[in-house]
Amino acid sequence: MCLFSLLLLLNACTGVAVKESDSGNQEAARIRLEKIASISEWGFVGRISLDDGEQGGSGKLRWDVRPDHSELDFHGAMGRGAWNLTIGPDRALLREANGMEQTAADVNQLVQERIGWHLPVDALQWWVRGLAAPGVIDDEQFDTDGLLISLRQFGWSVDFSRYDSRAELALPIRLNATRDNHRVKLAISKWHTDVNRDPAD
Repeated sequence: MCLFSLLLLLNACTGVAVKESDSGNQEAARIRLEKIASISEWGFVGRISLDDGEQGGSGKLRWDVRPDHSELDFHGAMGRGAWNLTIGPDRALLREANGMEQTAADVNQLVQERIGWHLPVDALQWWVRGLAAPGVIDDEQFDTDGLLISLRQFGWSVDFSRYDSRAELALPIRLNATRDNHRVKLAISKWHTDVNRDPAD
C-alpha cells in the first residue's frame, strides 16, 4: 500500500479519497488534506442561489461549524425567507422566520420539506471546503497545486472555479453544483477558520 493510501485510511474521518489515476499534484493534495483535517472550527459568509429548472431563490448565507454542531443562517432577498438551521450529532433543528420550529434526523429531508430546497446539506459541508464527502466518489480532478477543481459524487457534479489563496489555507470561494435540473451556486465573500480566525468575528 502506498504512503498516500495509508494516509487516507488513517484520516478516514476527513472523507477525502484522492485517486492515484487523477491528474494534478498528489503530494500537494496530500499536504492540503492534512491541514484541513487539523481544522476543528470553520465558517464563511457568502451568497447562495438555487434553481430547480422552474423556480429558484437566492440570499445571504452564514455557515459556522464547531466540533459538536454546525449552524446555517439564511436571509433571502429583501429580508424574506429567513431561517436558521442547527445540525447536531443526531438531529437537525430548523427555525423559520414565522416562529415555526421542526426537528428531524435527516437534515436533507428537513430542508427539502420545509424550505423546498433540494440541497445535500451533509455533503455540501465537505464540498465547500474543497473536499469530497465521506462515501463513494465517482470522479475527482485536482490542479497542479493539489486543489480540487471538479468532483462527481452522489449524482452531483461539482465545479470549483475559484479559491482564496490569500489565506494560509486555500479554500473555495466559487462553487457550482448540479444534479439533473437542480443547481446550487455559492459565492463566498469571507472565510474564517481556527487557523486564520479574525478576532473581530
